[in-house]
Amino acid sequence: TIGCSADPEDGGNIVHVVTPSWRRDLVSEIDLIEEIARLNGYDALPDDLRAYRPASMTDAPMWTLSAKLREVLSAAGCLEARPTPFVAGGDHHVRVMNPLAENEAHLRMTLLESLSRRAEYNLSHMVGNIRLYEIGSAFELSDRPLPRETMRVAVLVMGDRNPAHFTDAKPGQYDAWDARSLAEDIGRVALPKGFELVPADGDQLWSIRVNGEERGHVSRVAMDAPVWASPAFGVELVLSELDNSAIAEPGQNNYSVAGTAPVRSTSPYRPLPIMPASLFDLALLVPEGVSAAQVEHVMRTSAGELLERLELFDLYEGSGVEAGHRSVAWRLTLRHPERTLREKEIEGRRSRILSALETELNVRQRSA
Repeated sequence: TIGCSADPEDGGNIVHVVTPSWRRDLVSEIDLIEEIARLNGYDALPDDLRAYRPASMTDAPMWTLSAKLREVLSAAGCLEARPTPFVAGGDHHVRVMNPLAENEAHLRMTLLESLSRRAEYNLSHMVGNIRLYEIGSAFELSDRPLPRETMRVAVLVMGDRNPAHFTDAKPGQYDAWDARSLAEDIGRVALPKGFELVPADGDQLWSIRVNGEERGHVSRVAMDAPVWASPAFGVELVLSELDNSAIAEPGQNNYSVAGTAPVRSTSPYRPLPIMPASLFDLALLVPEGVSAAQVEHVMRTSAGELLERLELFDLYEGSGVEAGHRSVAWRLTLRHPERTLREKEIEGRRSRILSALETELNVRQRSA
């Protein structure tokens, strides 16, 4: 009906089409496709845009994971840095045979080595509010011809927790708990279920472990900083070990099977709340040996479905606190999806939480 001759090949997978001389409007493949669509009927075409990939090969798992980590860390207000992997180094570092500069002739062992140098550069220019992260490689000495290379993610924060605003003339400073929160956000994206943060010693505040294996840490970061600078905190996590085996011999190959891409998951839709929230704080005396995670578990269980958010915001140890205890404060947000909560309901949840904490963990409310 359109005057073209068709010559199918390969079982119909390939069709050679010759257009007649009088069909000067059929110049390229898209013109022929449009003609077929017209004959078939435009109303038969779907009017919704569907997901489509031009190939059947999935993205590399590390590429997908890196994209998710960038979303999480950028949403937390951090800026991505992409420094070179060369540092001054020492005896335990891998030395480059032909370095770009003699003062940076070694490969870094951790990403925080590079981020701390970037932080020092900012401090030398009187910039003390620093939120940097990097996803890159670190190198270690090994008994193989090439060093052991691991892909990691690291974050370094110091200074003001939030940008200055007229409603908060003096914003709070980053502390160890902020770094821990970043580690939890990274762990939820990068690690399988079951990772835990275990208290550590010295400059290492927490160790990030999966099934007992240490995969990273939350630590204080030492650097050459002026006296006015705030303490710096860092998070570093090993994502995977990269294959750096020797290349294949001439005439042979060294191909390997690609890893299985992680199952893509999407967050369920949650409508914006239309009812007002009810907030209250709880300052608790927590005995030694009782972790914050244990306390939060009891609080979530006893608060029920009205608990929307639970935020730890203060830790105090010193005068006025019983020996063998520490004062830890949480902010609780309660909200009902359909109506405003009454004061009697809020007080009832508060009493239920305090009763459960004292019964199960011997945690009491701290009096003024």
